[in-house]
Amino acid sequence: MQVLDKSALETLSQRLNEPKWLLEARLKALEAFHRLPYPSRKDEAWRYTDLSEAPLEAALEAPQGLTLSRDELPEAVKRRLEKTDAAAFLVFVGPDLVYAEVPEELKEKGLVFTSLAEALKTHPEKVEGALFQAVFTEDKFAAQNAAFFTHGAFLYVPAGLEVDRPLGVFKYLEGGVASVGRTLIVLEDNAKAAYIEEYLSEDLPPTLHLSATEMLLRPGSRLRHAHVETFGQGVWHFHRQRALLERDAGLNDLVANLGGRCARSEVASELLGPGAESEMLGLYFAHGDQQFDHYTLQHHVAHHTRSDLLYKGAVKDEARAVFSGLIRLEKGAQKTDAYQANRNLLLSPTARVDSIPQLEIGANDVRCTHGSTTAPVDEMQLFYLQSRGLPKALAQELLVKAHLGDVLSRIPLKALRAHLEAVIEEKVRF
Repeated sequence: MQVLDKSALETLSQRLNEPKWLLEARLKALEAFHRLPYPSRKDEAWRYTDLSEAPLEAALEAPQGLTLSRDELPEAVKRRLEKTDAAAFLVFVGPDLVYAEVPEELKEKGLVFTSLAEALKTHPEKVEGALFQAVFTEDKFAAQNAAFFTHGAFLYVPAGLEVDRPLGVFKYLEGGVASVGRTLIVLEDNAKAAYIEEYLSEDLPPTLHLSATEMLLRPGSRLRHAHVETFGQGVWHFHRQRALLERDAGLNDLVANLGGRCARSEVASELLGPGAESEMLGLYFAHGDQQFDHYTLQHHVAHHTRSDLLYKGAVKDEARAVFSGLIRLEKGAQKTDAYQANRNLLLSPTARVDSIPQLEIGANDVRCTHGSTTAPVDEMQLFYLQSRGLPKALAQELLVKAHLGDVLSRIPLKALRAHLEAVIEEKVRF
C-alpha cells in the first residue's frame, strides 16, 4: 500500500520534471481526492457495482524511462501492430512510452502526437490551456487520476488539417501496481482525425487501472474516437471521458469493453455550440463473472444540436452488464434531436442486465426518444438455424454477431472492425 499524500505527489511531479502550474493543479486534485469518499452501493450511480474486491489501495506504478525496439514489444502488442492501419501510433508499456512511429510529414503539417510528458516540454502552450478542461475532480476516481496520473498521450491537430488514416495508442498493462493514465485530444477549427486507444494485457492478479480521456473539439472539427479494452482477467478498469463540442463540431465515439474482471466507462458529450453533433456507440460482451458498467450523458446546451446513442451487448454465464444513460437538455437547447437506445442479449439464465435510460428535458421544441430491450436468444431463430444443420454453438454465435452487427456496421475503420469481430467470436466460443 502506498500513501497518496502531498509528499508522494511532489516526488512524482519532480521526477517527471513538470512545470509549476501542473503541480498546482495536481495539488488541487489531491485535496478533492482526500475530501471525496470512494463510491459505494449507497450511491445511486454505483448501486449496481460492488467494489469490495477491487484493489483500490495498490501502489502506483513508477516511470522507468524504458524504451524498446519493435521486436522487443510484448507479443500481444506486436500482433495488434501487424493488423493495424494506423498512420502513426504510440506504444506504452506500463507508464513508459516505449515505442513510437509518427511520420515526419505529419509533424511538418503541425500535428503533435506524443506523450503528455514530452508535449509539456516541446509544446507547453498547447497543453496548459487544455489539460483538465473536460475531466478533473468530478468524483474520487477522477480526482485520483488528475492528481496521480503517471503517463498519457497527447494529440493536437492544427486548424484545417485532415488526417485520412487513424492514429493509434496501444497501452499494455503490467500487473502488481495501479496504473493511472490520461489522454488529451485537441482539434482546432475544421480539423479532422480518427483516434483509437487500445488497452490490453495478459491475465493478471487483481490490478487497478484508471484512465481519463479529454476531447476538445473546436468549431467545425470532426473526430472519430474509439476506446477499446481487451484486458486479461484480473483487471479493474475505471474509465471516464468527456468531449466538449463547439459550434458545428462532430464526434463519432465508440466504447468497447471486452476484457478484464470489471470495466466501468463514464462517457459524456457536451454539445456547447449550435450545429454540434455526437454519435455514441457502445459494444460489450461479458462472460464468466465479468461486469461491464456504462454510464452515458448526452448534454445539449446549445440550440440546433443532435446526438445519437446506440449501446449493444451480450452477456453469458454469470456475467453482468449495466447501462445508465441520460439525455439532458438545457432551456436554451431548442430544436434538439436526441436519440438513445440500449439493446441486450442474454445467453444464459444466470446472466443479468440492468438498463436505465433517462431523460431530463428543459426545452419545449425538441425531438427526443429513448428505449431499452433485454431478452434471451430467440428460441425460434435458434431452432431454425439448427434445423438447417448448424450446431447449437455456431447458431448462437451467428445470432450474437447479428445482434451486435448494428454497432459494428457503423464503424468505418475496417481494421478495427475486423479486430472487434475476432475478439467477439473468440468470446462466444469460450
